[in-house]
Amino acid sequence: MKLADSYTEEDILKFLGLANRASKVVSGNDQIIDEARRGNIKLLIVARDISQNTFDKFLSVLTTFDREIPSAYRFADKRSLGNAIGRPDRALVGVTDEGFAGKLELMLDRFEYKEELDQ
Repeated sequence: MKLADSYTEEDILKFLGLANRASKVVSGNDQIIDEARRGNIKLLIVARDISQNTFDKFLSVLTTFDREIPSAYRFADKRSLGNAIGRPDRALVGVTDEGFAGKLELMLDRFEYKEELDQ
């Protein structure tokens, strides 16, 4: 995939799907917590439509480990994240490979979020 000045949500979700097909993605609280405990999560994507309470509970569990997740982003909604990896709705998706995580981080940094406004 070429480098671009900006990326769409579709570009990022397609690349996330590619990472999933390469078996470099984990999803679901239990799986992400297990991989975080081992220090294997290189990038965490959190759906924009999860509640703050759910997110806080997850973070409190993560902070009990002596491990850091290098990067975390709020991106897309649960349905889109799930669809990208061929699963039902997913609130959290973790990337376990540094190469895929680095590319996704670059893409997310260059993501141009344009919220549709009601007229």
